[in-house]
This record gives sequence, structure tokens and C-alpha cells, in this order.
Amino acid sequence: MAYMEKKKLKIALFTDTLCDANGVSRFIQDMTKEALECDDIELKVFSSTLKNYCDLNENIHIYKPLFRFSMPFYKELDAAFPPYFKISKAIKEFAPDIIHVSTPGFIGLAGRNIAKRKKLPIIGTYHTDFPMYLYKNTNSNIAKDITSYMMKLYYKPFQAMVTRSPEYLEIIEKDIRFKKEHIHFLSAGTNTRRFQPTFKDESIWEGYGIPKEAMKFLYVGRISKEKNVQELFEIWKSFYKQSTHKTSYLILVGTGVLERHQEELKEYNVRFLGHKNSEELAPIYASSSIFLFPSITDTLGQVVLEAIASATPVMVTDMGGPRGIVESAKAPIGWVCSINHHNHWVETLLRIENKEIDIDQMSHNAHQHSKNYSITKTFEDFIDIHRYELNRF
Repeated sequence: MAYMEKKKLKIALFTDTLCDANGVSRFIQDMTKEALECDDIELKVFSSTLKNYCDLNENIHIYKPLFRFSMPFYKELDAAFPPYFKISKAIKEFAPDIIHVSTPGFIGLAGRNIAKRKKLPIIGTYHTDFPMYLYKNTNSNIAKDITSYMMKLYYKPFQAMVTRSPEYLEIIEKDIRFKKEHIHFLSAGTNTRRFQPTFKDESIWEGYGIPKEAMKFLYVGRISKEKNVQELFEIWKSFYKQSTHKTSYLILVGTGVLERHQEELKEYNVRFLGHKNSEELAPIYASSSIFLFPSITDTLGQVVLEAIASATPVMVTDMGGPRGIVESAKAPIGWVCSINHHNHWVETLLRIENKEIDIDQMSHNAHQHSKNYSITKTFEDFIDIHRYELNRF
């Protein structure tokens, strides 16, 4: 879509994940910064959380939750009950033209109810494949089917849906039963000023007890089962046992229940760095050799975009959005491997460690490919979608 300059557009965005240590949170913050540069756009984000991993721009409005509890299977994310009437009052004063719900939680539900009460058009983003997420945590097709049904009911009043990965256009149509003509593809984008190869700094590894000369395989995200980190541990142990050098390191940035394995994994050169903010992340990405992302539930994988923007080649699974990022590159930027075939991962890791692959060329390719993922272009497309749906309302 071409960006259209028209009368001022006011959008209220509701999200249950903001100030969390994840890619969606960073993406939303980047979008609010883009909005501040536009005279004809007023985007305000509404959330309810006690987390503080974010930059509070003037168009971000965070309310203290009435109460909260940890999400089942996802202890790093709070289920927060927002002060509905305070938010409703703020929306009345803001008087938005359209409401966007970024997540299907309690805050998203508040946005949906406000839109219905005020008779405003409503759009949703499908950031996470929750039916697959539940399946990964329960191994139950019944749980997956029930979740798909609940998602269908949740999104039924929505005028349109947005996905950041073309692979999920069909999934939203079939699993959520949403009409194809009302599903929009939003071009993927990341802040390439925040993540870039110029932040490379090998000296950072000294503080973590990791040799500068070591090959560094990086994972960024929740250290949890639904992200397939347990599978990554098994892959890494197989690789390490077959390695003739024993000089490579697996480095994990993030938090989660699987951190409990860090002591037993030390002998395999696995290091857990915990949570890192964007400023700390930038040199970690740029100073790593390869980025590993075993998840199959991400509709995009913002961290994959951050990695290639930092000129770090990537290994991803053949399920979910990250696959499209790798396969759309004109020159090789990494590998797409099935999570069910550990040998493919292990063989590739061994070839990398043995310098049978030109990683320098892949790094160059990755950075070049990242230039296709401008957050400014994403924001422009985001606005065009909302103008289109507002005119259709």
C-alpha cells in the first residue's frame, strides 16, 4: 500500500504485552516512536502492567493493574486486570477514530468492549500462534482445538485482522475462521538504527567469562518449553559431544523456567546471561557468530530481524514466520531446519564450527537483507491499513 497523507487519524492501541522482555513489546515501542514523527497521526498505546522494560514515550499510557497473576505455561507474562473505567475515561477524552487490539488478553478484551460500546471499528494483530503455543505446552490436540475455538469467538466482532507473516494468512483464515478479504499483511520491520553491525564489541565477552576467539551461538527470547529451548539444549549437547574443538558456546539471553538447567549445562559451554535491555542487546547480537531460533509458535520472530540487522546469520525452524525471512533473501543468510530433525541442526553447527561455511559472506548478506525491513515502512503500511478499514466501516 502507498502511504496516503489525509486528515489526522487517531488510533488507540491496546496491548497486554508492553514493557515485557520480548520482541512484540519492542516492536510496539518502535511504532509509537514513529508516530511521534507524524503530524497527521496520533497513536496512543494503552496497557496495564508493573513491568518496566521499556521507554515511556508520551504516547504510551500504562495503568497499574487492579490485580494480576502469572499466565499458565508462561510465567514471564502477567495476566493483568486493568482499571477499565479509568481507561474508558481516557479513551473518551482521546476520541479515537479506530481501535487496534494487539493481544487477546484482558487489556485487549477491554479495548474490544470499548470499541463495541462506542461503535468504533476494531482491528486485531495476530502476533502469536496461541493454539500451537498451547499444544507445545500440553501435547494435547484437544487443548489446541479449544484454543482455536476460543480465538474464533474472541476475534468474531473484529472488522479486520493483521498478520506480520504471509505464512499466517491461511492459518488465520482456517483456524480463526476469518474471511480472507479482511486479513491484511503488515510488512515486517525493526529499528535498524538500534541494531546494526557497528555495535560489534568483542570485549563484552570478557565480563561473561567467554573467550573472544570462541564461536558464539546466540538465542534471545523466553527460556521456555513453548519456544523449543528444551529441544535446543538437546541439539546443543549432541553437537558438543561430536565437536572436536569444544570451543564453541551457546549463549542465552532472556528469562524463563528452563534457566534451572544452567548448572548442569555448564559442562557443555552453555551460558545464561539473563534479561538484557536494547542497549545491552545490540552489541551481543553484533558480536555473536550465529543466531539460533528453534521456536515454531512465532508468527514473525522480531529477534530474527534484530539479528540480521546486526549482520548475524540465523538458523530457524521450518514452521512459523521466521522461515519466510530466511527464504525471501536473495543470497544465503542462514538455514531453515526442521525441529524434528536434530541431525540437520547438529551437522550444520559442526560445519560452521569447522569453518566449512563462509560465515563472513552470510553476515554481509544478512545485513543487506535487513534493509528490506524498515520500521518506517511498516508504520506507513500500518496507517494505510487503518485508513482503509476506517473508510470501509
